[in-house]
Amino acid sequence: MAFWTESTLQPTRQFRFMISNGLGDWWWVKSVSKPSYEISTEEYKLINHKYKYPGVLTWNDVTLTMVDTGNKTFEFYNKLYFGGYSPDHSPLDFIPDGISKQSSSIQLKSGDFQIRQLDDEGTAVETWTLKNPFVKSTNFGDLDYSSDELVTLELVISYDYATLE
Repeated sequence: MAFWTESTLQPTRQFRFMISNGLGDWWWVKSVSKPSYEISTEEYKLINHKYKYPGVLTWNDVTLTMVDTGNKTFEFYNKLYFGGYSPDHSPLDFIPDGISKQSSSIQLKSGDFQIRQLDDEGTAVETWTLKNPFVKSTNFGDLDYSSDELVTLELVISYDYATLE
């Protein structure tokens, strides 16, 4: 008998999750990596011994993959453009100073970005909130005449830190 046959223990499933930008705008994504971190270590030598001490904690980027629904490529290119990127110096309603963290975070429409992992009844088991996120990189997908697969977009999101509820 498996341990999860008891009513109190249910394993969490990879396919039960939702992504939100904090304002109720839900993104339907194919896959997402959960937040992770690394702690640097420093080594100190004392006579014939080495001692390791923890250093600075760094949150790793989150990668999400979504299916292009026809307008997602244009939508994310516009987020880059209004985040301060203007390659052709075309006239804008504002004069960009370049890409900034503030203008990039605004393009996600919120200071918070949430990954909710759900149970079998749709209730949130975990809610990861990414603080001050911005899109670090975007891959607009691949095209191939020999395939009938869907075009997917891949976003890498950087953030200052994450909280778990």
